[in-house]
Amino acid sequence: MGSTYTDNGGIEKIGLGEQAGAWGTTTNNNFDIVDRLINGVGTITLSGTTHTLTTSDGSLSDGMFKVLVLGGSPSGTNTITILPPDADKLYFVKNGTGQTATFTQGSGADVSVASGKGAIIFADGAGSGAAVTDLTALFVNSQAIDGAVIGGTTPAAGTFTTLTANTSILPDTSGGADIGSTSAEFGDIYIADDKKIHFGNDQDATIEYDEDGTDKLVVTGNVTFADGSTDVDIASHDTSNGLKLGGTLVTATAAELNIMDGVTADKDELNIMDGVTATTAELNHTDGVTSNIQTQLNARLTSVGATDPIESSGGTTPTISIKNDFLQNSSSAISSSTTTSFTASTYPTFISGRTTSSGGGDFTVTIGGSAHTLSMRDGDGGTFDVFATLLPAGATISGNQFTYVAVQLRPG
Repeated sequence: MGSTYTDNGGIEKIGLGEQAGAWGTTTNNNFDIVDRLINGVGTITLSGTTHTLTTSDGSLSDGMFKVLVLGGSPSGTNTITILPPDADKLYFVKNGTGQTATFTQGSGADVSVASGKGAIIFADGAGSGAAVTDLTALFVNSQAIDGAVIGGTTPAAGTFTTLTANTSILPDTSGGADIGSTSAEFGDIYIADDKKIHFGNDQDATIEYDEDGTDKLVVTGNVTFADGSTDVDIASHDTSNGLKLGGTLVTATAAELNIMDGVTADKDELNIMDGVTATTAELNHTDGVTSNIQTQLNARLTSVGATDPIESSGGTTPTISIKNDFLQNSSSAISSSTTTSFTASTYPTFISGRTTSSGGGDFTVTIGGSAHTLSMRDGDGGTFDVFATLLPAGATISGNQFTYVAVQLRPG
C-alpha cells in the first residue's frame, strides 16, 4: 500500500511496509512541513493581479506557511487563490504591498486585506463552493478595548456606530481638529439644559439654554451679524411676542420701521431719539414732510424777521415784523434802457418811462398769457407820452419804442 497525505497540511503518511530504509528522510521532511504549518513565516512576492498559494502533498510549499508576509509590486488588486480547494487553511496575513490583496478558495466569500493592513483569515476547504472568512473583523464585535491607544503613533480613521465618552473628546491641539466637514456634515446636536457652547480661546462668548433661570436661549458676548447676504428673521412679531429691547417688546411693525429706510443721518443724529418723550400724535405731525425742516424754518426767519416762529420762550409772546429792507437797496435791482419790450424776470418790478417819439402812446401788458392795453395818450400829438406801472414777476410790457427805468421789488 502506497503513501497517503493529510487533507490540510499535505503531511505524508507512509503506507504499511513501504519505504524500507527511507523512513528517516520522509519523517524529517514531515517534521519540516509540521514546523512550517505551526510557526512558519513566509514572504510571498506578488506581481501582476493574480497569484496561486498552493499546499503540495509531501513537499514544502508556500501554502504551508502560518504567517504570510506579502511583498512585491502588484500592478493592481491582486487575487490570491488558495489551493487545493478542499484544504482547511488558517493564515496570519500582513500586506506589505502597495495594493489590496484578495484571498479566494472557491465560489464562496472572499477576504480583502488593504495595503499596509493585516488580518487573520481561514479558508473552509469546502471544494468548489469554498469560502474565506476574516476572523479579525469579528474580534471587536460586542467586545471592549480597554487601556489601548488606537492610532496613537499614526492617526487612522475609525468607524463607530456610537461613541461613548466618559469625560471629554479632545483634539490633539487647540483648534487642531474639526467636527464634520463641508462634504460630511453632522446631523442634530443635543445639548443638555444649562450646558454651554463656548467660543474662543478665552471662552468669552457662550450660548446656552438657561433652564434654571430664564428658560431662554442666552447668548453671552458681543454678537455681530455678517454683512452681505445674511438675514435675521424673527418669525413671529405681534403684541405678545417678537423683538424686545431690554425686555420691552417693540410694537412697531416692519412697515413703520421701514420709514427710516434711506435716512442719511449718522448714528449720533439718530441717538437723539434716546430719551425722547414725544407721543405718537406729536411725532405724526412730521408725516408728509419731504424737505429739511430746519431749512424751511431758517427761510421763514430770514423772510419775516421772526424772533421765534415756533413758540414763545419763558412765557414771552413772539414778535413778527416786516423788515425795513423789504425793497433791497441794491444797484442790481434797478435797470434802464431803450427798447420796445420789457419783461419783469424773477421779481415783481415797478417800471416808468416815455415814448421816444411824439404820439402813439398805447402799450400792451401781458400777464399770465393774457394781454391788456395800457393807453397813456395825453391827447397832445406834439408831446411824448409817459407811463408807469407795476409788473408781476414774468409779466411783459411792449409797444412803441420807449425809454424806461425799472426797479425790482426784492425782499430783504
